[in-house]
Amino acid sequence: MELYPATLLARWILGWFIWRPFKVIKLQKPRSMPSISVIIPARNEAKNIAKVLTSLTTQTYKNFETLVVDDHSQDGTKDIAENLNFRVLQSEALPLDWTGKSFALWQGVKATNSDLLLFLDADCHLAPNLIESLLAEYEKTQGIVSLQPYHKTQKAYENLSAVFNLIGALGAKLGKDQGQAFGPCLMISREDYLTIGTHEAVKEQVLEDRALGQSAIAHSLKVRALAGGELISFRMYPDGVKALSQGFTKNMAQGSVGLGFWPFVLLFAWFSGLAAAAWELPFAFLAWPFTGQAPSLYQYVLTIGFGLQFYIMTWRLGNFGWAIFWYPLQVAFFLIIFFTSVFKTANGKVVWKGREIASNK
Repeated sequence: MELYPATLLARWILGWFIWRPFKVIKLQKPRSMPSISVIIPARNEAKNIAKVLTSLTTQTYKNFETLVVDDHSQDGTKDIAENLNFRVLQSEALPLDWTGKSFALWQGVKATNSDLLLFLDADCHLAPNLIESLLAEYEKTQGIVSLQPYHKTQKAYENLSAVFNLIGALGAKLGKDQGQAFGPCLMISREDYLTIGTHEAVKEQVLEDRALGQSAIAHSLKVRALAGGELISFRMYPDGVKALSQGFTKNMAQGSVGLGFWPFVLLFAWFSGLAAAAWELPFAFLAWPFTGQAPSLYQYVLTIGFGLQFYIMTWRLGNFGWAIFWYPLQVAFFLIIFFTSVFKTANGKVVWKGREIASNK
């Protein structure tokens, strides 16, 4: 075997070592019934807020309060929440040195007084047993327990997010000792939240979830990240490719919080193999009419082999369909967003929901 195909094969094998099936939260009952404050930051979430609030009304666990922090929405988010009889806190003006989500969550914590805090994104949908199952999981280790919701796609372009979901999950798995956490659904006690410095300690971070997790690790707290499975799901960026592109550019542009050196090297080594193998076979077919050389066996094996691996890795994270047929386009889109993020980071600003966010802190 030639050197180049051998390196791709080695990176394919590496993928199985760094993947390890992601643990999915299970239905379970908690041993205690502490009070919980569910805090939902919401900026222009009129299309989502009713779904998450309605799913909260069906929870089997009852000892919780819900607070929606309206972050200066312009689409009726506040009215929808209030019409559903939920308490809404109007956010104060955003200070220059804060990101919007962190500031909203920090205000929400100050306006509540329950024992536990549950930070929940406005685009999530909860199964009736979510809170009690999450609480039972929290009781095992305490610290921070977070869930990555199952990504339910409806339109073809939404499948472009598969690589981002997978990279995030692999990063959380590889960086578990560095506090990798998922922000859409995150539980922590009020006491521990105060101990790690609250959101004020990470107020400039776009990836506030990872920053909180790292702060927790620094204070000797456990941090656990699991897949949401059937208990929590979301539909990311349903408003089109532009919103999807801006959302992932915003997340990737923040370089100050991330993996340690060796986890990053392992993830980069595997992904570089995925990116190369994805287009081995398509490029061979495109070149065939001009070179007269048919695709080789190793090109079939590598492209299809990485495609099957990609499919197996992503099936627990979302309904991305037959990812093996999509993944060369998904990889290409990821690389476009990555280099766009690098450019915007160099310029110091990314845009999300009508706000410029500093990306070079």
